[in-house]
Amino acid sequence: MARQGEPSRGATGILALTPAELRALRREPHAPGGAAIQVTRQHNLSVIRRLLYANGPQTRPELARLSGLSLPTVGGLVSTLVDAGTVQDLGVLAQAKVGKPASRVAIDAAGNVSIVLDLTHDDMFIGALVDLDGTVVDRVHVSIGDASGEAALEHAVDLATLLLDRATAQVIGIGVASPGLVDDRGQVHVADRLRWRDVPLADVLQERTGIPTVVGNDVNLLALGLSRFRNRSGRDAIVVALDNGVGAAVLEGGKPVLGEQFAAGEIAHLTVVADSEMCPCGRRGCLDMIVGTQHLARRLEAEGEGILEPSGRILGEVLAPIVIMLNINVIVVVGPASLVEGPFADGVVSGIHSRLRPAIIEGLKIEVGANDPDLVLLGAAAVVMESQLGMR
Repeated sequence: MARQGEPSRGATGILALTPAELRALRREPHAPGGAAIQVTRQHNLSVIRRLLYANGPQTRPELARLSGLSLPTVGGLVSTLVDAGTVQDLGVLAQAKVGKPASRVAIDAAGNVSIVLDLTHDDMFIGALVDLDGTVVDRVHVSIGDASGEAALEHAVDLATLLLDRATAQVIGIGVASPGLVDDRGQVHVADRLRWRDVPLADVLQERTGIPTVVGNDVNLLALGLSRFRNRSGRDAIVVALDNGVGAAVLEGGKPVLGEQFAAGEIAHLTVVADSEMCPCGRRGCLDMIVGTQHLARRLEAEGEGILEPSGRILGEVLAPIVIMLNINVIVVVGPASLVEGPFADGVVSGIHSRLRPAIIEGLKIEVGANDPDLVLLGAAAVVMESQLGMR
């Protein structure tokens, strides 16, 4: 559970890890557990699920050919998946004319759902049921007011429990998009708005619901939603979200880069304009004060549209070194359409182009536009599908 009482804020009003606490965070090296035979079987089950997910209905001989596994092995794996409710047997293939009739099997997309929670909004939590095709089949909005700490945690548990009660299909897992610094065990080390410090969110939800739970940073999951279900961002991409403070995600091979302390993409407090207004973090010139939509909207109202293009240009100049360092060709920037479309988008493009050679620019795909509110939910579903079904 969360620590008792409310975590204190510093003089700046922003929760933060101390340098020692940040240094203490380390990703654990991957160490597969269990007997080799069991690990191999789980791998083979994942292979069959992925083949069916990518290729649609297949016969057992077709799966054996595609996987390189023996037909008896494939038969046993398919039976396990059918018994679990993940795969459905579609019956005999009508075209089969020679030998024993072949039957097809397919992923039961509608019969398996993820419970997904979006905890990133100011005064509400959003929950949904998402099937394996990425269809949102049910959605719930719950007002949380100004709840934080333990109260906010209870709202999250209640929302997950409500969706579990509403589900009519098999629930394969819970995926949660949390603001802040989240490690690979689902512990939220810092979430300023929710006033969370070291909250074992995945463990709490799994203990209270009995359902396997994964938790990720909201911008990382937004990027996954784009990559897996919208085909807009590609498998290698930089995704920047401006809605709830500036956050970025880097996808490599379709997976978010987490960083050694799980802080990859935390660019909001990068100093970009030394003589600008004071940020709540206690420093001047933070990127969030320039392009974060709350501050951008305030400046737009006070100073007019002339601020949009140069603000976008600053963001583009920040992104350009990341593009060249990682050799990434896709950049997606999302935020409210009224702010990011038009002059701001032009500024992002010109800022990136101003820092790169023409040969690099030629291969870039830059998208700046309105955020799709379902992307975070879809990304949360994607991590559940990967963790529970091995589907990517």
